[in-house]
Amino acid sequence: MFKVVRTIALPDAIDIEKKVFGDNIEIVEIPSGTEEELIKNCQDADAVICAYEPFTAKVIDALPNLKLISFKSIGFNYADVEYARSKGLPVMHISQYCIKEVAAYTVGMILALNRRIIQFNKSTHVDKEWKYDLFPDMRRIEEQTVGLLGFGNIPKLVTERLKPFGCKVIAYDPYVDPVMAKEEYNVDLMTMDEVLRQSDIISIHLPANKDTEKIINEETISRMKDGVIFINSARGAVIDEDSVLSSVDSGKFKYYATDVLTDEYPDMKTHPFSERENIILTPHIAFYSQESFRDGVIECAENVKNFLEGNYEKCIRNVVNGVKLQ
Repeated sequence: MFKVVRTIALPDAIDIEKKVFGDNIEIVEIPSGTEEELIKNCQDADAVICAYEPFTAKVIDALPNLKLISFKSIGFNYADVEYARSKGLPVMHISQYCIKEVAAYTVGMILALNRRIIQFNKSTHVDKEWKYDLFPDMRRIEEQTVGLLGFGNIPKLVTERLKPFGCKVIAYDPYVDPVMAKEEYNVDLMTMDEVLRQSDIISIHLPANKDTEKIINEETISRMKDGVIFINSARGAVIDEDSVLSSVDSGKFKYYATDVLTDEYPDMKTHPFSERENIILTPHIAFYSQESFRDGVIECAENVKNFLEGNYEKCIRNVVNGVKLQ
């Protein structure tokens, strides 16, 4: 019998997984946050289901029985995917389960910050004021340009949801057909430099990898408009947090809204972002709804089942490190 170890705690997931797996696959939950815990707890695992656990080269080498690393997330940057590829070990992710939620989060944040809803709410509740003219720089959304860094599943949904508001949408993504983007979404694909320079509001949707690590930094921020609004519902690793902090303090960023930080488990008592009113923080919740949670558990379990049963054509699209399934 194949054994699957889930190394992240997911309340109420085990019953869903058992229904997907049936009687031929055993699933156990053993939360394991360190290399040592992973090595200890996954010795007899044929596959693992994970999210933020460090599946490093050291861990991979210590688990000779392991045949699959399956992320219960869209992001997969916590595994050494290149080393896994060199060992012929496929790494998979789930690509569909929360795209509607993250798109809704992004559009909701764009609208809330454009209309200063969060700031006016603070004014009435905390400052006990009733003033309409606190933000004379407010502008009509349809007169502005929204720039999307990345044009995959989520930013495509963002574009569709922004259509009724009439704003111009441009995007950077070197892997997307510009003809398709224009004809199907009325989005002009541009260079990253052009998107940074032209956008009033920027939302980043790039994966975290060696090419995108801290891609938003002092140099790239310098190319943006003064007073830009920046939204990050992707990964904390794509941002240089020190550069963001200085940009917020200088006014280069009017607002920085983020659902993610570099540290997946930050101490909010000491993190400097928590002290800035112009930084809007949510605790990595953009993905969540009751529906998306269930969909994610099912999609991940189906990936594992299809792989372990040899139904490779059903799961190959979710292999992220180029390992050929056979």
